[in-house]
Amino acid sequence: MRPSNVRAVHAALSGWLVGLLAVGPAAAQAPVSSRLVPRALSAATADAPADAATVTVVAIALDAAARGDAARLAREAEVAVTRSGRLKLVRLADALDADGQRERQAREAEAAAAMKAGQRAYDELDTEKALEHFDKAVRGYEGADLSQRFTELSRARVLKAASQVANGENTAAQLEIRTALALNPEARFSPNFFPPEEMTFVEKERKAVLTGAKASLRVSTEQVPAQVFVDGQFRGISPVEVADLTAADHYVTVVAPGYALTQRREREGEVNLTLSPVAAQKGLQTFTEQAARKPESPERDAALRELGTLAGVSQVLALLVRGGAGTAPLEVTGLRLDVSDGHNQAYALGTVPRGEGLVDGSQALLAKLVSADASRQGGKPMTHFAGGISTTRRTVGYVLMATGVALLAGGVYFGMEASAKADDFKRAAQNSNRAQDIKSTGKSYALVADLGILLGLASAGAGGYLAFAKGGSGGSKSPSRAPRATPVPEPAAAKEALPMPPPPAQAVPASTQTQSDTRAQDDEARKREEELRKRREEVERQRQELEERRKQEEAAAQREEEERRRQEERRREEEKKKRPALDEDDLRNY
Repeated sequence: MRPSNVRAVHAALSGWLVGLLAVGPAAAQAPVSSRLVPRALSAATADAPADAATVTVVAIALDAAARGDAARLAREAEVAVTRSGRLKLVRLADALDADGQRERQAREAEAAAAMKAGQRAYDELDTEKALEHFDKAVRGYEGADLSQRFTELSRARVLKAASQVANGENTAAQLEIRTALALNPEARFSPNFFPPEEMTFVEKERKAVLTGAKASLRVSTEQVPAQVFVDGQFRGISPVEVADLTAADHYVTVVAPGYALTQRREREGEVNLTLSPVAAQKGLQTFTEQAARKPESPERDAALRELGTLAGVSQVLALLVRGGAGTAPLEVTGLRLDVSDGHNQAYALGTVPRGEGLVDGSQALLAKLVSADASRQGGKPMTHFAGGISTTRRTVGYVLMATGVALLAGGVYFGMEASAKADDFKRAAQNSNRAQDIKSTGKSYALVADLGILLGLASAGAGGYLAFAKGGSGGSKSPSRAPRATPVPEPAAAKEALPMPPPPAQAVPASTQTQSDTRAQDDEARKREEELRKRREEVERQRQELEERRKQEEAAAQREEEERRRQEERRREEEKKKRPALDEDDLRNY
């Protein structure tokens, strides 16, 4: 018989080898993207390709302490999407406010056309006509989204001043120059448009603006935190104090998803803005609350797909943010989800510092979410849920289960050896040295057997929980599956996938309880599906109403344009009639 220490070493090595072998099946179930990560793009282009996927960003605060930080992270995620060069950003606030966005784009297009007409008139030396067009461009850009079009507004003011100089309206031109520089000290004035004396005035005013007295604004918004832009520059999340401003009327723009863009001019002091909810705000609130309720379950992705449908985009980049108390870092779960089938194109977990370190601290996590797309496994969409298939947690669970089985086997083996030693001890002479050795060895075997069985049970139990328990509150113990192509998984299909219950005669109280729980879950799933169906119908109805309203507004605008054109023609005809006619005597005198 081999020495006991050799047998112990062999048993330990066997358990270790069994644990390693368990890694194989678990790793085989890991998602392809975790083993073959697509190569990141070498450089981002300035503009996304024409066929790039449209992406909207939503940040969901999982507690009240994270609301402001979540809005700040959403802004950084929008910047990351734009810089990626491979995705096309659709700002959620614009997607949910289709009417307002359409109106702002109309004003922007009107201003751009006026700029082009003004430049053409200026080149043709018709400076009076150019002044009219540039003035119209200024007014048009003031009605556009100045968080994105402030540079164009500044350019229109400069060209308006140039036209005033060309017309000899020097006083008006200097006022326009002062306004342009007060709002944008970096505004460019070309000597091709301004004579030397006006360029001297420009540089004098620029210096006065940069060295003059400063003002500050404190911007706050009612109901929700919002992105704050002052003269086109992002200044933070409300409430925010903006210092180092010139003593002038500045353009303040606030943007928040689910609310109409608010924009007005303010000089200094307290600015309290009340945001007006849009029609889609209720849908946004419903879907974000649904995702926050179970942030690690299929319900999260179903809600995000509904939100993507509401916004009319192909992908949703979601950030689920948990803040907690104090200054502890934010816990962030980020995913980029395909609206069509729920496939997670990207997924990342991490912590992000608060305060000034948020911008730099979030770059690595956001880069993972926008730099590459995860491939589908066998053509099927991949998902990421706590305890779900193809997760690190499940791999660890398999390893612990295999290790537990090995420890149990070793415990049984040493238990049998201890029993054999007890029999040998009974047959040996009780006062001999051999009997004492058998007794000592048997006690060691018995101790190893007890430890092996206890540790094996604990390891196997923990591994089973990690491998098969679904994450999220109220989740079942069955492994999670990728959601179907429909926004909400069908409870009937899940029901058919479960094993058939035993006949009533063989049922035990535990299985009876399981059946009742299953029925309750099915009822809840059906209710949720019915609620989502009603929400979709309501969203579709609202869309139809908005489309009808848009058509009516376009028809009204067309009628107004035709009426304005007729009035302009009548005015010109009247002016022609009022002009004095030259008779023959006048011609002879001339």
